[in-house]
Amino acid sequence: MKEFNIKITNEADDGNLREKNETDEVILQAKNEAEEEVILQAKKKAMRLLEFMDRTEKQLRDKLKEGEFPPFAIEEAIAYVKSYHYLDDRRFAESYIRNRKDSKSSYQIRMELSEKGVSSELISELIDAEEWDSVSVVASLFRKKYSNKDPKDPKSYEKAFRYFSARGFHYDEIKKGLEAALEDAENDE
Repeated sequence: MKEFNIKITNEADDGNLREKNETDEVILQAKNEAEEEVILQAKKKAMRLLEFMDRTEKQLRDKLKEGEFPPFAIEEAIAYVKSYHYLDDRRFAESYIRNRKDSKSSYQIRMELSEKGVSSELISELIDAEEWDSVSVVASLFRKKYSNKDPKDPKSYEKAFRYFSARGFHYDEIKKGLEAALEDAENDE
């Protein structure tokens, strides 16, 4: 076997290695700066989205995804707005329930909050803590929706029954609510 006498010079290799390391550092620095800019833009977008309307974390995350932000920027933006309490699913759900409990069934509100990404445990906790007067909601909505129709008309009554049933009200709530609305109509005459 023949041996080759090859002399490796460290000076040339060290120079190339230093240049490569410096180039890698410049590239890494540029990449970090670009990532920081994307994160900053995601934070600004999140703040603009929350400026006029409260949202759930899922809704905000979906909007940022629509804006084509990368996952790392979305996570940073979510953490940022949460740190200032601008994003709070509990507050959103409490407000949502409070503003809709006089016009919707607890079932319908439960489904809507679930679609918006609020956890089922939180929804149950908040809905169970709220006092619901579904009978008066049915009666009030019947008077509004069917004000121009004869409340004693069986067709209107059946149509209203289907309407409320489709919106998550229970049979007994609908029956009592419609009876209350009919009593009110008779008292007005």
